[in-house]
Amino acid sequence: MATPACTAPTVEQRSARIQALGRLLRHAAHGDADVLLAGLARMLDAHIDRGHEDRASNASIRAQLDDIELLLALEIERAGMRTAALLSNAA
Repeated sequence: MATPACTAPTVEQRSARIQALGRLLRHAAHGDADVLLAGLARMLDAHIDRGHEDRASNASIRAQLDDIELLLALEIERAGMRTAALLSNAA
């Protein structure tokens, strides 16, 4: 059985998702500012003075983004929400 093809989100869906993630980051920044700022600093350190093709820095940035994604998931759980509900309410 063939797997269904994933369709790219529309501009409106992406905009709603970005807005929802922005609100979530603002909320998380109040309680987890030290963690978020340290992660941002590590990503900037991995990016500055390195080329876009630098595999080690790209892996470091990806790992930091994964950590931030986990932090946001924990923040959603703390608030008693689910990601789908949060993102669907943003539209």
